[in-house]
Amino acid sequence: MAASAVPRFTHDEFLEREQQSPFRHEYIRGHIEMMAGGSERHALLCAAIVRILDTALLDRDCRVYGDAFLLRMAAADISSYPDAMVVCGQPNFVERRKLVLDNPIVVVEVLSPSTEDYDLREKLPAYQQVTSLKEILFLSQDKAAVQYWYRQDGGWKSVIVEGMEAVIPLRHLAIDIRLADLYRRIDWTS
Repeated sequence: MAASAVPRFTHDEFLEREQQSPFRHEYIRGHIEMMAGGSERHALLCAAIVRILDTALLDRDCRVYGDAFLLRMAAADISSYPDAMVVCGQPNFVERRKLVLDNPIVVVEVLSPSTEDYDLREKLPAYQQVTSLKEILFLSQDKAAVQYWYRQDGGWKSVIVEGMEAVIPLRHLAIDIRLADLYRRIDWTS
Protein backbone atom coordinates (compact mmCIF):
# COMPACT_ATOMS: atom_id res chain seq x y z
CA MET A 1 0.00 0.00 0.00
CA ALA A 2 1.41 3.39 -1.00
CA ALA A 3 1.94 6.02 1.68
CA SER A 4 -0.38 8.98 1.35
CA ALA A 5 1.30 12.30 0.70
CA VAL A 6 0.88 15.13 3.17
CA PRO A 7 -1.09 17.85 1.36
CA ARG A 8 0.71 21.09 0.54
CA PHE A 9 -1.08 24.42 0.39
CA THR A 10 -0.33 27.80 -1.08
CA HIS A 11 -0.25 30.70 1.34
CA ASP A 12 -3.54 32.00 -0.11
CA GLU A 13 -5.17 28.60 0.41
CA PHE A 14 -3.93 28.63 3.99
CA LEU A 15 -5.42 32.09 4.58
CA GLU A 16 -8.78 31.01 3.16
CA ARG A 17 -8.82 27.99 5.47
CA GLU A 18 -7.57 30.01 8.45
CA GLN A 19 -10.31 32.60 8.09
CA GLN A 20 -12.95 29.86 8.19
CA SER A 21 -11.43 27.80 11.00
CA PRO A 22 -12.44 28.06 14.68
CA PHE A 23 -8.83 27.05 15.53
CA ARG A 24 -5.52 28.79 14.86
CA HIS A 25 -2.83 27.37 12.65
CA GLU A 26 0.63 28.25 11.43
CA TYR A 27 1.79 28.02 7.83
CA ILE A 28 5.18 26.36 7.42
CA ARG A 29 6.47 26.00 3.87
CA GLY A 30 3.22 24.67 2.42
CA HIS A 31 2.08 22.78 5.51
CA ILE A 32 -0.59 23.83 7.98
CA GLU A 33 0.04 23.06 11.64
CA MET A 34 -2.46 23.53 14.47
CA MET A 35 -1.14 25.75 17.25
CA ALA A 36 -0.63 24.35 20.73
CA GLY A 37 -2.79 25.45 23.63
CA GLY A 38 -1.52 27.80 26.32
CA SER A 39 -1.14 27.83 30.09
CA GLU A 40 -2.02 30.34 32.79
CA ARG A 41 1.58 31.57 32.89
CA HIS A 42 1.57 31.93 29.12
CA ALA A 43 -1.63 33.97 29.21
CA LEU A 44 -0.39 36.18 32.07
CA LEU A 45 2.93 36.88 30.36
CA CYS A 46 1.20 37.70 27.06
CA ALA A 47 -1.14 40.13 28.82
CA ALA A 48 1.73 41.71 30.77
CA ILE A 49 3.99 42.33 27.77
CA VAL A 50 1.17 43.86 25.73
CA ARG A 51 0.19 46.11 28.67
CA ILE A 52 3.80 47.19 29.34
CA LEU A 53 4.59 47.92 25.70
CA ASP A 54 1.28 49.68 25.03
CA THR A 55 1.66 51.92 28.09
CA ALA A 56 5.27 52.80 27.19
CA LEU A 57 4.36 53.61 23.56
CA LEU A 58 1.05 55.38 24.15
CA ASP A 59 2.29 58.77 22.89
CA ARG A 60 4.19 57.41 19.89
CA ASP A 61 3.09 56.41 16.41
CA CYS A 62 3.31 52.73 17.34
CA ARG A 63 0.71 50.00 17.71
CA VAL A 64 1.01 47.02 20.02
CA TYR A 65 -0.82 43.88 18.96
CA GLY A 66 -1.45 40.71 20.92
CA ASP A 67 -1.73 37.45 19.01
CA ALA A 68 -4.53 38.63 16.72
CA PHE A 69 -2.49 38.82 13.52
CA LEU A 70 -0.23 36.51 11.57
CA LEU A 71 3.30 37.63 10.80
CA ARG A 72 4.40 36.75 7.28
CA MET A 73 8.04 35.69 7.09
CA ALA A 74 8.18 35.40 3.32
CA ALA A 75 11.89 34.54 3.02
CA ALA A 76 11.34 31.46 5.21
CA ASP A 77 7.82 30.79 3.80
CA ILE A 78 6.33 30.81 7.33
CA SER A 79 3.34 32.64 8.79
CA SER A 80 2.65 32.47 12.51
CA TYR A 81 0.92 34.31 15.34
CA PRO A 82 3.56 35.89 17.62
CA ASP A 83 2.33 36.48 21.16
CA ALA A 84 2.90 40.22 20.67
CA MET A 85 4.12 42.57 17.95
CA VAL A 86 4.93 46.27 17.77
CA VAL A 87 4.46 48.17 14.52
CA CYS A 88 5.57 51.79 14.33
CA GLY A 89 4.04 53.87 11.56
CA GLN A 90 1.37 52.32 9.38
CA PRO A 91 0.86 48.57 9.63
CA ASN A 92 1.49 46.80 6.33
CA PHE A 93 -1.16 44.16 5.79
CA VAL A 94 0.01 41.88 3.01
CA GLU A 95 -3.42 40.81 1.82
CA ARG A 96 -6.94 42.20 1.58
CA ARG A 97 -8.31 40.32 4.62
CA LYS A 98 -6.04 42.31 6.96
CA LEU A 99 -5.04 39.15 8.76
CA VAL A 100 -1.31 39.17 7.97
CA LEU A 101 1.33 41.81 8.79
CA ASP A 102 4.91 41.94 7.57
CA ASN A 103 6.40 45.05 9.18
CA PRO A 104 6.76 44.71 12.97
CA ILE A 105 9.82 46.18 14.65
CA VAL A 106 9.43 44.04 17.80
CA VAL A 107 8.17 40.46 18.16
CA VAL A 108 7.54 38.65 21.43
CA GLU A 109 7.12 34.92 21.98
CA VAL A 110 6.37 33.22 25.29
CA LEU A 111 8.26 29.94 25.25
CA SER A 112 6.28 26.79 26.02
CA PRO A 113 7.78 23.37 26.77
CA SER A 114 6.04 21.89 23.72
CA THR A 115 7.15 24.61 21.27
CA GLU A 116 10.46 25.98 22.65
CA ASP A 117 12.68 23.94 20.34
CA TYR A 118 10.64 24.90 17.27
CA ASP A 119 10.50 28.58 18.33
CA LEU A 120 14.29 28.82 18.72
CA ARG A 121 15.32 26.51 15.87
CA GLU A 122 12.79 27.52 13.18
CA LYS A 123 11.05 30.74 14.10
CA LEU A 124 14.07 32.69 15.35
CA PRO A 125 15.98 32.46 12.04
CA ALA A 126 12.74 33.22 10.16
CA TYR A 127 12.11 36.30 12.34
CA GLN A 128 15.68 37.46 11.77
CA GLN A 129 14.99 37.58 8.02
CA VAL A 130 12.11 40.07 8.43
CA THR A 131 13.78 43.31 7.35
CA SER A 132 11.66 45.63 9.51
CA LEU A 133 12.34 43.63 12.69
CA LYS A 134 14.77 45.21 15.18
CA GLU A 135 14.14 43.28 18.41
CA ILE A 136 12.93 39.81 19.39
CA LEU A 137 12.01 38.69 22.90
CA PHE A 138 11.60 35.09 24.03
CA LEU A 139 10.03 35.01 27.49
CA SER A 140 10.57 32.02 29.77
CA GLN A 141 7.62 30.59 31.70
CA ASP A 142 9.87 28.68 34.11
CA LYS A 143 11.80 31.59 35.61
CA ALA A 144 12.13 35.36 35.29
CA ALA A 145 14.33 35.24 32.20
CA VAL A 146 14.20 36.65 28.68
CA GLN A 147 16.30 35.90 25.62
CA TYR A 148 16.68 39.33 24.03
CA TRP A 149 17.79 39.52 20.40
CA TYR A 150 18.49 42.87 18.72
CA ARG A 151 19.74 43.95 15.32
CA GLN A 152 23.06 45.78 15.44
CA ASP A 153 25.74 46.54 12.86
CA GLY A 154 24.03 44.45 10.18
CA GLY A 155 23.75 41.34 12.34
CA TRP A 156 21.93 39.99 15.37
CA LYS A 157 23.21 40.05 18.95
CA SER A 158 21.64 38.33 21.93
CA VAL A 159 21.72 38.57 25.68
CA ILE A 160 19.97 36.60 28.42
CA VAL A 161 18.30 38.89 30.94
CA GLU A 162 17.50 37.09 34.23
CA GLY A 163 16.15 37.83 37.69
CA MET A 164 13.35 39.97 39.05
CA GLU A 165 15.69 42.97 39.37
CA ALA A 166 16.84 42.78 35.75
CA VAL A 167 15.83 45.19 32.98
CA ILE A 168 15.49 44.64 29.23
CA PRO A 169 16.74 47.76 27.42
CA LEU A 170 14.77 47.81 24.15
CA ARG A 171 17.34 49.73 22.12
CA HIS A 172 15.24 50.61 19.08
CA LEU A 173 12.22 51.80 21.05
CA ALA A 174 14.37 53.38 23.78
CA ILE A 175 12.30 51.90 26.60
CA ASP A 176 13.19 49.64 29.51
CA ILE A 177 11.13 46.66 30.61
CA ARG A 178 11.62 45.57 34.20
CA LEU A 179 11.30 41.84 34.69
CA ALA A 180 9.64 42.56 38.04
CA ASP A 181 6.78 44.21 36.10
CA LEU A 182 6.67 41.51 33.45
CA TYR A 183 6.62 38.59 35.90
CA ARG A 184 4.68 40.30 38.71
CA ARG A 185 1.60 38.06 38.50
CA ILE A 186 3.40 34.75 38.01
CA ASP A 187 2.91 32.29 40.85
CA TRP A 188 6.19 30.35 40.94
CA THR A 189 4.78 27.80 43.42
CA SER A 190 2.30 26.28 40.99
